[in-house]
Amino acid sequence: NFLNQIAAELDKRRNPNKMQNFKRPLLIFFPSAPALMRYYQSHAASKYKHILKILTPETIPSEKESVIRQATSPNSITLLTREFGRGTDFIIFDERVNEAGGVHVIQTFLSEEVSEETQIRGRSAR
Repeated sequence: NFLNQIAAELDKRRNPNKMQNFKRPLLIFFPSAPALMRYYQSHAASKYKHILKILTPETIPSEKESVIRQATSPNSITLLTREFGRGTDFIIFDERVNEAGGVHVIQTFLSEEVSEETQIRGRSAR
């Protein structure tokens, strides 16, 4: 099941270095808000639902800023739509995130353009 595969990647990528009580932040990109919500409302996401943050074009501006700022914090998991893969800077403020390998990005869809995939992947280099 596709949704379970996303959850399995999330589990695998949160603590690759087995650092005690530290989980690296994850950005999980979806092609659309309905696809994001399918995952969020699925059983596959239930384990982390209490910490998942959501960012879609419908998110109010003041909340967007807060979610973007928190997205690179340790232990955070942010679900985003493809629109945030370009032009959104995710800045790391906690050096432990860099020490753990940085922010991990999971893209749940194939980009039609190489430039989009490159931009989304680049969110982990900020």
